[in-house]
Amino acid sequence: MLYLSSMKEFQVVDGGSIRVRATTRAGLVTAALQGLMADAGPRTSELDVKSERSFALSAADFGTLLKDFLAAAAKSAAANKEAYEDVRFTLITDKKAEGAFVGRPAEGFRTPPREAKSRPEVARNEHNEWETTVTLA
Repeated sequence: MLYLSSMKEFQVVDGGSIRVRATTRAGLVTAALQGLMADAGPRTSELDVKSERSFALSAADFGTLLKDFLAAAAKSAAANKEAYEDVRFTLITDKKAEGAFVGRPAEGFRTPPREAKSRPEVARNEHNEWETTVTLA
């Protein structure tokens, strides 16, 4: 297993967008997931039960991979009534991501988890950090 630790942050912006920044691609994807869940506003169970849901995705580029990752997370969260807090990667490259969404049971969501509206542009900033803004559908 590959466990990654990096500086990562997200900001949910009014109007349905998430600004994300991290030092690694894995951190960027994890922060985007955390922003997606924050936007949905899960009501989590009091039980200290962890869940993991596997995923394996591939795409032509990293922006498309991020969009597909968020779509898979939103669908899985809604279908399984789970709020994801983290990602355990076994592989992440610019075109592939494999691992598991890590979370816990959710009694419901303020709003259903939303997918990315379009492929986000992902680039490095002047501090050599990965950053993007994801517009949610």
